[in-house]
Amino acid sequence: MKRDIAIDYLRSGITVSVVAHHAALAYNTFSYFDAKRYIRSTAPVVDTVRWMPLDLLVGWNDMFFMCLMFLVSGLFVVPSIERKGVLHFLSDRSKRLGIPFVVCVVLLSPLAYYPAWLSSEAAGQGNFLYRFFTVDGWSSGPSWFIWVLLAFCFLVAVPHLFIRDFRKRVSWSVNSPANLVIMLLAVSLLATVPVRLFVAPTSCLNPWGPLQVQTWRLLLYFAWFLVGVVIGGAKIQHSLSRENLQPWPFWVALGALSYLVHGAMEARLFCFAGMQVRLINVLQATVYSCCCTFTSLGALGMARFFFNTARPLADSLTDNAYGIYIFHYAFVIWMQYLLLAHQIPAALKFLASSTFALSAIWLLTSLLHKTPAKKFL
Repeated sequence: MKRDIAIDYLRSGITVSVVAHHAALAYNTFSYFDAKRYIRSTAPVVDTVRWMPLDLLVGWNDMFFMCLMFLVSGLFVVPSIERKGVLHFLSDRSKRLGIPFVVCVVLLSPLAYYPAWLSSEAAGQGNFLYRFFTVDGWSSGPSWFIWVLLAFCFLVAVPHLFIRDFRKRVSWSVNSPANLVIMLLAVSLLATVPVRLFVAPTSCLNPWGPLQVQTWRLLLYFAWFLVGVVIGGAKIQHSLSRENLQPWPFWVALGALSYLVHGAMEARLFCFAGMQVRLINVLQATVYSCCCTFTSLGALGMARFFFNTARPLADSLTDNAYGIYIFHYAFVIWMQYLLLAHQIPAALKFLASSTFALSAIWLLTSLLHKTPAKKFL
């Protein structure tokens, strides 16, 4: 396939935002640490110093960047199946996603949560590893994305074995900016509003051990992944062309406005007196869908507008983006833990932990690319 620089750089940009997101969780104003059940804390390390602007970073990221990551992941599924065949594709996905996931949940997750255990009341009881895998709850951390993506790939690939011309049946070429907005907004509303009527936003689906995902967003993630599959089955450069993404500044503004409205609704700055809880949930899900849709489209447009020429440093980041995602959590958490005892402003701690983690993992992944581990990174 011809390389799409804009999509490549967008994917690596999302990865950087993931690192920043987890680095910010220790320093925003609403994070908390549960000393009795550390696994239930908002993050493994929560500092006493806070910086309110990080609330905006964490809150806005949380409303769109995983949906966008699933969409980008879905773009190349159908072309890959056509090129490799279904069985080869599934074998390749199982190795490239399954093996790193096992490494994450068996080695990297305990390493990331060990500082949380040291700060909790459970530290005096010993047996950290045994309790982590059994009693305390086997958290997968950010690697939940990997197993969910693998499951989505299987759900999309298997029908190719039984349905002729499956690519033609699931492909659609977008012809205008309005089509993009209508499709993504409709998909988001259908995947969130009905679910929020019956599922609490804090509910977590956990079929076994480290296989965890936020319940009410699972259908939304799959819907965005399917949109990526549908667009990727046709010509990506046409559907996500500069012409179709031209209104991106307007979309970013709408995304920001939707985010502020959603935040005001959560803070109960609007009067909901006498309004049924279900209706409030519908309104919040609607505004959430608007923020997710318009912000993601704005990010796609920015990538198409600004990323047209390959750059060595950006190419290196793109090549190492998957490894950065896999390894970043433990690096970020340990850096935050080491900074706990130092009286430094939260903004500087955030910059130190995010910059160090990104730089160290970038270097580590680059070195691993010179080993057999390259096949999985």
